Amino acid sequence: MKYILVVYMCLAGACESVYEQVPYDTVEECQKASQEVSITAQEMFPMSTGQVWCLTEQEFDKYISQNKGI
Repeated sequence: MKYILVVYMCLAGACESVYEQVPYDTVEECQKASQEVSITAQEMFPMSTGQVWCLTEQEFDKYISQNKGI
């Protein structure tokens, strides 16, 4: 199973969702990367809010279809 790292971040009232193009082979690899991304985002944008997820390809497809406007 492949896992896709998704970052949802809000800064100054504007929210955006971004994701990595290359999926991770294991959930552990994705979770490690997500922790690094979260720490970096908090350091670079301390006034921002957001979340980081590791989604399966099926979960990602559903997320994208439900959030086309993001």
